[in-house]
Amino acid sequence: MKPFPLRFLAACTLAVASSCALAQQDGSSADELVQAGLASLKQIDEGRAGEIWDGASAFIKTRFPRADFVANTQRARQTVGVVARRDWAGITRIRYPDDSTGIPAGLYANVDFSTRLENNKTVFEKVSFRLEPQGWRLTGYVPRENQ
Repeated sequence: MKPFPLRFLAACTLAVASSCALAQQDGSSADELVQAGLASLKQIDEGRAGEIWDGASAFIKTRFPRADFVANTQRARQTVGVVARRDWAGITRIRYPDDSTGIPAGLYANVDFSTRLENNKTVFEKVSFRLEPQGWRLTGYVPRENQ
């Protein structure tokens, strides 16, 4: 059996990379959402809510002044405690066809994490996003004790 020519392998690699990029651009990648959720949670853990607001969905910026968003996010995060481990528990995608609900039309996603704390307690954290031309943009963070 002859080995594949290097040119063929390079073309296949490029095709796979291109299809992955397309999948990510249309919001169909669950991995992309989990990674966006983990990155946002890391920023929240590090007290960088201002940076999250800077990159948040435009409609969030019009509804919540930066200072309010930062204060609310920090207050919510303080209820969680010291994180030992996070695992994603579920992803829900929701399409709003129009703004009749008061939410701008578009594709949204909630990523739920089951978070184990250092004291062995489990809490749940929901990170919400809206798909925009630049990718998934944060729209909310809600920690809670019950799933």
